[in-house]
Amino acid sequence: MDTTAVKEGDEWVVNGGKTFITNGGLAGFYNVLCQTDPDAKPGYRGQSLILVEADREGLSTADVGPKMGIRMMATAEVIFKDVRVPLANLIGEENKGFYHVLHFFDESRIQIAAQALGTAQGAFDRALAYVKQREQFGKKIAQFQVTQHKLADMATKIELARLVTYKAAWNFDQGRIDPKLTSMAKMYAARTAVEVADEAIQLLGGYGYMTEYEVERFYRDAKITEIYEGTKEIQKNTIASALIGKLK
Repeated sequence: MDTTAVKEGDEWVVNGGKTFITNGGLAGFYNVLCQTDPDAKPGYRGQSLILVEADREGLSTADVGPKMGIRMMATAEVIFKDVRVPLANLIGEENKGFYHVLHFFDESRIQIAAQALGTAQGAFDRALAYVKQREQFGKKIAQFQVTQHKLADMATKIELARLVTYKAAWNFDQGRIDPKLTSMAKMYAARTAVEVADEAIQLLGGYGYMTEYEVERFYRDAKITEIYEGTKEIQKNTIASALIGKLK
């Protein structure tokens, strides 16, 4: 948030850095939120979005190191040192970048909800297949009532997450942008992904902890959906703000 962009002639001069950038080092260009009005109070009212091509002089990237999950996705720090781009690279309105980002989140939260939903479904599918073929004490694990109850709870959570995610997506497609609903979808689907993946590991027992059976990866991948594009606490703030409205 401290990255700055200063006008010099017909160019922006960008300095600063961004951390935990998905596809950092791979992307051909970056949409960078910069402080363009240092005197704005509060500071977010003076931020703008500026397009910076990856081959601009002064732009560099550094890997942030090993991650718990989503290891197939590059995550990097992007550093800007006197990077010059044309004034025309401004995206949207000057000093309205923060609000543009919030609008973007109304859509991206739905995408993360869908990611979480797919992760939950994948973990459930593998757990279901396992308990239907694994035997203990002369019976399939799926025949034990405790297993059946776990599966019932997992399937119910997934279906509820699917419904709220699809509703948020449908509303967005109809042009009805509802931050409350998209936050609900993101928060609930992410929580479902973590809970279902955790239960999948439990159903597989020791094998669930082994990489060979995949469900441990689903658990690691699920957790990030509760963090990026706004943590679950931020989603609760958005939901509560929409419910309460402005107080006099």
